[in-house]
Amino acid sequence: MQFQPITELNCLLPQPFSALRFSVPELITPQDFAAFGITFPDNLRSAVPKRRAEYLAGRKCAQQALLQFGIKNVQVGTGENRAPVWPPGVLGTITHSNNLALAMVTRIGTCRGIGADIENFMSQQQELELKDLMVYPGEQQQFALLSRQIVCPLTLVFSAKESIFKALYPSVNQYFGFEAAALTGFNENCLWFTITTALSDRVPAGSNLTVWYQLFDGWLLTECQF
Repeated sequence: MQFQPITELNCLLPQPFSALRFSVPELITPQDFAAFGITFPDNLRSAVPKRRAEYLAGRKCAQQALLQFGIKNVQVGTGENRAPVWPPGVLGTITHSNNLALAMVTRIGTCRGIGADIENFMSQQQELELKDLMVYPGEQQQFALLSRQIVCPLTLVFSAKESIFKALYPSVNQYFGFEAAALTGFNENCLWFTITTALSDRVPAGSNLTVWYQLFDGWLLTECQF
């Protein structure tokens, strides 16, 4: 399996990150994982090559991001909630889509959580078909304005809410729906959201969040820090 750095991408949050393009070979074995010093997890034994490749690429990105903190030879496992298990003192996030993967890390104490999400633009037909499932009544006005500025507004809002979920999860420790975060405004590189219902003591209703975004070559990246 081969990796190539994504040189045209630079995260907007000031945190260490690694972003890679990767190929999906016809066969990926535990030995391929071992070649990169990454443990092959039991839950991938029946997985298709694409899923194995995504996991390996995400952990390779995490490995490289952690090196920027001087952290070596640490396995980023998977918890019961399917979230990555980071080494002590570190918070992080992993995302992958098709042949791209990215990981970002930060020290505990700088924030309560970070989230990132890479997405390939949905087709215009997909955006039209899925809009009513992802954009809630209180967001319709801002979404209409966003649609005049961005070629892929639904992809962007979907990705932003994925990043919000990842950033908030350490403070919530349970799943919550996209309706919990309402789009309230935006500019050329940020979206603003308000939490519509109390998710935990740390995340009360009315909490405000900023999501940074950038578009590149038919893709977009969103980032959130809480």
